[in-house]
Amino acid sequence: MSSLEEKLEQAQKEINYYKNRLKDLTTTCMSLEYRNSDLSKDVIQMAEGLKVIAELQNVDANSELDVLFDNLAESINVRLKMDVASILLPEVQGTLNFRLKYLKGFGTYNTEGVREKIIEVPSAFFESKNSVILNQDEPHDEFEKYLRDQLEIHHLIFSPIIHNREILGYFFAGRRPQLLQKGKGVLPYHLNILDAIGGVISTVQNQLERQAVLERLVEERTKELKEEKEISENLLLNILPYETTQELKAKGTVKAKDYNLVTVLFTDFKNFTQFSAGLSSKDLVEQIDFYYREIDQITSRLGIEKIKTIGDSYMCVAGLPVEREDHAVIAVRAALEIRDFVDQVKQERQKEGRPYFEIRIGLNSGPVVAGIVGIKKFAYDIWGDTVNVASRMESSGEAGKINISESTFQLVQEEFSCHYRGEIPAKNAGNIRMYFVEPKG
Repeated sequence: MSSLEEKLEQAQKEINYYKNRLKDLTTTCMSLEYRNSDLSKDVIQMAEGLKVIAELQNVDANSELDVLFDNLAESINVRLKMDVASILLPEVQGTLNFRLKYLKGFGTYNTEGVREKIIEVPSAFFESKNSVILNQDEPHDEFEKYLRDQLEIHHLIFSPIIHNREILGYFFAGRRPQLLQKGKGVLPYHLNILDAIGGVISTVQNQLERQAVLERLVEERTKELKEEKEISENLLLNILPYETTQELKAKGTVKAKDYNLVTVLFTDFKNFTQFSAGLSSKDLVEQIDFYYREIDQITSRLGIEKIKTIGDSYMCVAGLPVEREDHAVIAVRAALEIRDFVDQVKQERQKEGRPYFEIRIGLNSGPVVAGIVGIKKFAYDIWGDTVNVASRMESSGEAGKINISESTFQLVQEEFSCHYRGEIPAKNAGNIRMYFVEPKG
C-alpha cells in the first residue's frame, strides 16, 4: 500500500471516530434535555403541591371539614396531575373499614362504583402507619393487589393522614398508564407532598378541636350564666313584684305609686306566744314555715301580692301592682281558703293530740301607696290608713273567723254572706263597721 493510500485510510478512520463521537455526544445531549424536561415537570408539580399546602395553611378554624376535604381532593387531582384522587375516612369511628369520600376521577373512571366500595385495611398495615406506592407490574403483597383491584387504577399511592399519632384517614391518588411518559408513575416526592398536606390537615384539625372545646366552654359558661341569672331573677321576684323588678332593672330606681282602691289582708295566729313557749326554736320555725308555705300557694294562685311576714303575722294585698276590679272578692276567697286550711290542720292534730294554731284574718279596702324603701336589703311595702285599718280588723276579729271592714263589705256583699257585728274606733278613720264573712249557702 502506497504512502498516500495509508494516509487516506488513516484520515477516514479519524473521520469515522469523530462521527461516532459526535453521535454519542448528540445522544447524550438529547438524553440530558429529556432529563432536564422531566426534572422541570417534577419541579412544577412539586411547586403545585406546595401551593396546595400554602392554601391549607390559610384555612381558618371556622371552616367545615366537608368543604375543606372536597376542595383538597380536587387540588390533589388537578395540581399533582393525577387522574384520580380521594380522601378515605372511617365508615364507623374506630373501625378499619374506610369509605372513599370526595372522590375525583377522570371521565371514564368508574367513579360511582368505586365510591360505593369499602376499603378494608389490615390491622398490621394500619398499625404500621405505612404507605403504598404502586408502579411495578406485579404488587408485592395481597393488600397491594387488593388496592389495585378495588381502586381500579394501575399506578397509585395510598398514604395515611396522621393526627396526634393516630390515623385520621388515608389519601388515595392514581394515574393511568396510557397517559404516563416512559418510566413515569407515582413518584416518592408525591408521597412527600401528601405527607406534608397531611401534616397541615392535622394542624387544621387541632384548630377545629380547640375551637370546638372553646365553643363548648362558652356554651357551658353561657348556660351557667343563664342559670345564675334565672336564680337571681327568681330571688328578686321573691322579694319584689315582677313589674317592680323590671322598673328597677331598667331605671335603677322605683318610684312610689298611688293605688286608689285595693284590699289589704292580715292574718295572725291566736295565742302564738303561749303556743311557742312549748316548742324549741327549730320546731317553732318549722311550724310557721308549714303554714306560711300553704298560705303562699293560695295567694300566688289567686294573684294576690305577698308583702311581708312579721313574726306570726302575714300581710298581703289584692289589686296591685296590676290593678283589678275584683280585688276585694279574690282577697275574701283567699281568706276563706286560708281559714279552711288552718281549721283542717287543727282537726287533724286534735285527733292526734298534737299542738295546732288557730288564726284570725282581717281585711280592709281603700287607697294605699306602694314602693321600695332604702337602698340596702330593700323591700316592697305599702303605706296608708287602709293598712292600719286592715290590721285593726284582724286584731278585732275572732279565731276561725274572717273580719272585714265596711269598705270591703260594700264590694263583696253580693258574692258572700256577711253578718254585721258592730263598730270599733280607728285612728284617722273614726268608727268602722265590721262584718264576719262566710260563703253563701
